[in-house]
Amino acid sequence: MQRAVVIGGSIAGLMTAKTLSPFFREVVILEKDTLNSENGLHKGVGQGPHSHVLLPSGMEILKQLLDSPELNPREYGIYPADAAEDLKWFQFGVWKKRFHSGVNMGWCQRSQFEWRVRQDVLSVDNILLNSKSRVIGLMVAEEGSHISGVRYQTGTDKKEINALEADLIIDASGRGTHTPKWLSEANITHIREDEVRAQLSYTTSRFKLPDSLIKTLDWKVLAIYPEPPLTSRGGLIYPISNGEWMATLIGINGEAAPIDMDGFMEYAQSLPQPDLYDVLQQATAVSETMNYRCPGSLWRRFDHIKPWPDNFLVIGDAVCSFNPIYGQGITMMLFDLKKLELFLKQREINPTARHIGQLQRKISQSKLLPWLMAASPDFMHTGTTGKKPLGIGIINGYTKAVMKLAGKDEDIHQRFINAFSFLKSPAVLMTPGVIGKVVGQKLFG
Repeated sequence: MQRAVVIGGSIAGLMTAKTLSPFFREVVILEKDTLNSENGLHKGVGQGPHSHVLLPSGMEILKQLLDSPELNPREYGIYPADAAEDLKWFQFGVWKKRFHSGVNMGWCQRSQFEWRVRQDVLSVDNILLNSKSRVIGLMVAEEGSHISGVRYQTGTDKKEINALEADLIIDASGRGTHTPKWLSEANITHIREDEVRAQLSYTTSRFKLPDSLIKTLDWKVLAIYPEPPLTSRGGLIYPISNGEWMATLIGINGEAAPIDMDGFMEYAQSLPQPDLYDVLQQATAVSETMNYRCPGSLWRRFDHIKPWPDNFLVIGDAVCSFNPIYGQGITMMLFDLKKLELFLKQREINPTARHIGQLQRKISQSKLLPWLMAASPDFMHTGTTGKKPLGIGIINGYTKAVMKLAGKDEDIHQRFINAFSFLKSPAVLMTPGVIGKVVGQKLFG
């Protein structure tokens, strides 16, 4: 193939370009924002200054796609912590049992992560990144069955429209994608959207902790999650670069921590456990406090479109964006790219043919499990709206019992970690032995 075009230059777009580069002579990334050379923060990534996590399955795919099996996570702003030994986690009214699980979760400093990925990707000779290049439409031919390229504007000039043809166009522009609008304008179809609105709020500041305090901590990450429907507030803290710690306070369905430090501290004091407040009382803020709001989870059902147009694919948050409190977004996008890589390696399948529709359906349908893992607990909170998953009452009752068991049963907690991290099927939480423990929990507490 001669040329591929990627819409969006954040982590999803950058990693998409890297995945495409062995198969195309030229890969062009079009990013609407102005990018800087100092970090990975830019206007289109509202969650950039806030807490992120990369699940262990995502970390392995990242290494594979970057051709870096010995990748040093710290250089990418990723701080590994054992999911049971190093993470002190309060959820569903209990502290989860602490032990060595062997499963590392990667707590991220997004600005460093995206900046380092960008350096790696742009070191590849056939990848070109054009910033301040806003895609405004698709080049549609053959009565909507064929996408031949994109139309875009550069800089502040709204009059000049550029056209760029390509053998494959991939939308990696995130939750704010314009693909549904573009397909509708081309009379291709109307996109059905499933949405669960839990109105998440993040309020984040960076802190310095005194050495005397750090020496007393028996954890690397502290997370206090809400206990629905009783509480809708939570928070977490973990170490990042330059000896700083990132603290994010969480609110659901109307709850939001103030950005002034007095209000921030008062909110931290209101959490269901005092541990985070006790740490912050001894810490010194070293950054401004920022707020980010996300409506919840949104799933665009591209898998329902038949036939799908040639030469075009949508991945990542542009397909399905999850409530970020569950930490699934980056990992799920990387799973999409592994499917894309496998597709391109199957040389007998031409990416310009209708086979691309099969890939789009696989990517879209693969969102079902993480969607249920996000949407179901969101409905435990009063005020959440949207289409409820089938059997949600049974799912949530079972989930709550499992979470409470994870506070005292090492095997249950290990199974939960493996399922939550997508290392194993959720079926590991539904064996006869686990079901027996759940029944006992429900009957006898």
